[in-house]
Amino acid sequence: MKKICKCCGRNRKIGKFGRLSANPDGKNIYCRECMRKFTNGYKCTPRGRQKQHIASKKWRKNNKDVVNEYNRRYYLANKDRIIYNYKARKNTECILITEDSKKSNNFKINKGSAVCSIEINPKRKGYGN
Repeated sequence: MKKICKCCGRNRKIGKFGRLSANPDGKNIYCRECMRKFTNGYKCTPRGRQKQHIASKKWRKNNKDVVNEYNRRYYLANKDRIIYNYKARKNTECILITEDSKKSNNFKINKGSAVCSIEINPKRKGYGN
């Protein structure tokens, strides 16, 4: 059995369409390929990202047991790596260098053993300019 996609106009096998119980034949009016383009394109827009974030938050709130079980299994499978990353972050000394701190030689330091420096360019977008 075949059906015509309302988006691309191709005559495709009925298996190429997703399920939609509201339609008389039980299939969507768009093929899976076109639906994928719609959803992926929408997710890239600011409104789509916001709606996706809200929906994910709501799902996690309603399915706490599933999320907790997933987190527990992930932790058990990656315990060594998680502990190593935690200790590495804790033992890192980061020096925050800004234009003002270069002039006055007052650097913000987080205590630790390793040293890294982060320079902030005040002319970059997002720093009040």
